[in-house]
Amino acid sequence: MNIQQLRYVRAVLCTGSFSGAARVEQVSVQAVSKGLGELEAELGQTLFIRGSKGADPTPFCQGIKPLIQGALDRVGRIEGFAKNCDVAVSKSHSGLKVLIAAPHFNNWQGVCTGLEQFLGRQLGMRVSLGISVGNAALGQLYDDSIDAFITVGAYENPACDSVTVGTLPAGVFCPKSHPLFGKGSVTIADLAPYPTGYVIGLDDFNETLVNIYRKHGMKSAIVPVATGEEYERLLSEENGFAMGVGIEAFSSSPEWGMLRFKASDALAIPVCAITLKDHKTECYRAFERFMLEEFSHLMGVVGS
Repeated sequence: MNIQQLRYVRAVLCTGSFSGAARVEQVSVQAVSKGLGELEAELGQTLFIRGSKGADPTPFCQGIKPLIQGALDRVGRIEGFAKNCDVAVSKSHSGLKVLIAAPHFNNWQGVCTGLEQFLGRQLGMRVSLGISVGNAALGQLYDDSIDAFITVGAYENPACDSVTVGTLPAGVFCPKSHPLFGKGSVTIADLAPYPTGYVIGLDDFNETLVNIYRKHGMKSAIVPVATGEEYERLLSEENGFAMGVGIEAFSSSPEWGMLRFKASDALAIPVCAITLKDHKTECYRAFERFMLEEFSHLMGVVGS
């Protein structure tokens, strides 16, 4: 048994097929099939039943899913530590360092810079914000490179504390040439004919907007994407759309725009600050107090 085999299992569980797993892991379908076949032989159990529509996990595979995720989380901690071990800095790093577990979006640098400046003034300290996939953010939290990370949607981990600091509306992002763009606002049913992306490293990490809306009846086809280029191709060539928080600043582009959900389908999405259970820096405590009291004010700054 090796780590790559466990990654193949996770990728098939996330994407629903061997081909999807191969795309995520950037290997051939044959490599995925061979790796999982060897793992099944070692375990003496079948992991997936392959059919014309993909691969369905067996009850045994469903049973070991949390064990596999736990093992990969621990490997992520080791890899994160190794990546940062050459940075000999004090654990009491100066200022506040926070990552947002989210895909890169239009104008993300401008949004982060504006938030850094605003929070820095309000908290009286240097603030550093960045964008990251979930597992990478978790690795940096474990090795004390950041004070916290933010998720849009709930996140559960027995090693972590999660504080809901506010809620945000959901939005649908698409090219202005998309058939739905002229509607201005949409329902879940309107989205059904069009595919949306399932971002590896985010939608398989926490309860994101895609996962929340699927639980509320969204029938759109789910397409696993691992890179920005794959997502852009989905949107520009396949009439796809992206789920995101309903803030206009995130769609600052002449080619792209945002649609809001009609009131009947507009859900309040929790925004959560994630820290380790046994470690809260003073910088983070100040940040948490401010967020709990002034979250709506902060979002006003983002949207301005």
